[in-house]
Parts: sequence; C-alpha cells; structure tokens
Amino acid sequence: MMRTTILIALMPVLTTADTLQDGWASAVAAFFGAALLVAVIGGLAVRFPAETLVEYSQKLLGKWPGKLLSLVPLFAFLYMAATDIRVYGEALVTVFLTETPLAFIIGAMVFISALAAYAGIEVIGRSADLFFPLFLLAIIISLVAPLPQVPILIRNIEPVLARGAGPVLRGAITPIAVISQYMVLTMITPSTIEPKRVLRTALGALGASSAVLAMSALLVVITLGPQRAARSVFPFLSMIRAVQLSEFIERMEVLIVFAWGFGVFIAVAAFLFSGARGLAQVMGLKTYRPLIGPMAAVWVAMAVHAHDDLFQVSTLFQPGLIFPLAAVGFILLPMGVLWGAYLIRALLGRLHGAG
Repeated sequence: MMRTTILIALMPVLTTADTLQDGWASAVAAFFGAALLVAVIGGLAVRFPAETLVEYSQKLLGKWPGKLLSLVPLFAFLYMAATDIRVYGEALVTVFLTETPLAFIIGAMVFISALAAYAGIEVIGRSADLFFPLFLLAIIISLVAPLPQVPILIRNIEPVLARGAGPVLRGAITPIAVISQYMVLTMITPSTIEPKRVLRTALGALGASSAVLAMSALLVVITLGPQRAARSVFPFLSMIRAVQLSEFIERMEVLIVFAWGFGVFIAVAAFLFSGARGLAQVMGLKTYRPLIGPMAAVWVAMAVHAHDDLFQVSTLFQPGLIFPLAAVGFILLPMGVLWGAYLIRALLGRLHGAG
C-alpha cells in the first residue's frame, strides 16, 4: 500500500523521462533494481531480527558512530512522509476540495496517522488489514474501467520499444529510487512474529506493486495517449476522470482518491512510528510515545513549507535529483557502511575461529 500509492499517483515511469508508450516496460525494469535495494535494506534486518537499525548500528559501529549514522534513515522517514502527504494534499485541493486550506488537509491526515502511531505498530498493521481489501478493490475497479476502450485505442502503445532500451532504463530510475518506504523494515522487523520471513514478504509486496504500476502505465497510455500522459501532473487520476462507463456512472476518480488516502494513512503512520521509535532509542528514552506529538507538528510544518507548490514537489522526483538523494543518500550510504562493518566483523570472526 505504501509503495503503490505514490507510484500510481505520480506515475514517474511516464512523467520523469521520455519513455512515452514504453512506460510499462520501465515499471518491469524498475522491479529488478528496486529488489536489489530491498535486499540491501532487509538483509541486515533479518540478520538482527530482535534489534532495530539504531540498535544493531551501535553493535556494528560503536555507540556514538552507530547513533549518528542511524539519524540518516530517521530523517528519511521525516522527509519522505512529508513529501507523500504534500502530494496527496495537493491532489485533493486541485481536484476536489478547492476552497479548503492545504494546511488543514495535511494537518488532519497527520493527526489521524499520529493517533495510530501512538497506539503502536499492531494498530497500524490491523488498520492495513482492514483497509487493504477496500484499497485493492478500488485499484481493480480503476484498472478494469478503461478496458472497454482498449481495442479502440490500442494503437497508442505502438510501436513497442522502437527507441531501444535507453528511454526504458531512464524511466526506471525514479521508481527504483523511490524505495525509501522499505526502510521501515529496519524498525518494525523486531515486532513481527516471523522476522525471517520479512525479506521474502517485502519482495513479494514489491512484485505486486510493480505489476500494478506496469498495468497502470499501460492503461494510462492507451487511454490518454503517450504525449498527454507524460504531460499530466497526475496521469492515473486523469485517466480515471476520462472514463465514463455510462450516462449515470461517472466521476470514478473518487475511488482512486480513497485508495490513495488509505495508503497515505498507513505510510505516514508507519513512518511516524518508525521515526519516533528510532529517535527514542537514539536519545535513550524508555518509550517513543512522548515524541509522537512534536514529530507530528514538525511533519505538518515541513509538508506545508518545504515546497512552494506541486510543480516544485514534482521536480524532486526527477531522476537526477531523486536517485542521489533517496537511493544513495538515504539507503546506499548508511546501509553500505553497516553492511561493510557487518562483513568485516564476520570475516574477522572466521579468522579468529580458524586461528
């Protein structure tokens, strides 16, 4: 739910590169690159099933270097959640609630998510269980609705891969980089019943979200055409608004907005829980709950004021910016240091044992 919502909302396989009618191929290619990053993130979590990233960072690097390094992913929780909720708020203000202040929408979403985070990870998980059938149903209906137009407009996806692999690979960069949602694995793995299955489950979720993204890109291009799809701010929402099943069934975009809202709620709650729990461990607090309120206030302020408008937010997802920021800065840098420390310790342990 966390990954599917942001990828469908902005459809970066179409809007951040020149893939045009081959956006679906970029979604397929993005799965393999994203899977490598998920393995990097979840691999250590599985090896330290009873500890969070803050705890095993201190074990691998020492107390203060470990705490300092763990602040990087903790900031990633803040930044990505603020970005996700700003994009959702902009969509509501643009399409539906044109007279409602953006700060009110963002504040209401963060407040509800903060209540779930305060209640704990079990409440967040059960909320996801409750909303997932509705989320999935809305996605399925949204994907099925344009199908009657496919035979007429199928020419919009032709010719397939006519410009080679270059545009496809460029279109895959942003979906690969937008993998920071999976950093929550480093904080919630100790709370799971079967920590050893975390990585396999995460990869399965990644495969499902990639399949939805590929189908969505295919239908968006068929319905809107490659040029219009690439220029749209919210391509999937534009596709649903263009679909009218009958004279009495229209405005179906409300389905995807509800589904998107469910996903944003779960994402922000999970980010807030993970960030507060991690910061509490860095500060040596017994519980994370006193940090929920101040962190929620900071998130609202950052979501409202970090970007001037939606177009500035969209530039964040351009490959030249999102990849070094999210993939390298938030994931590869801290996790690479931890993996290096882990492998060195394992090698030294084997040498000591052999000696």
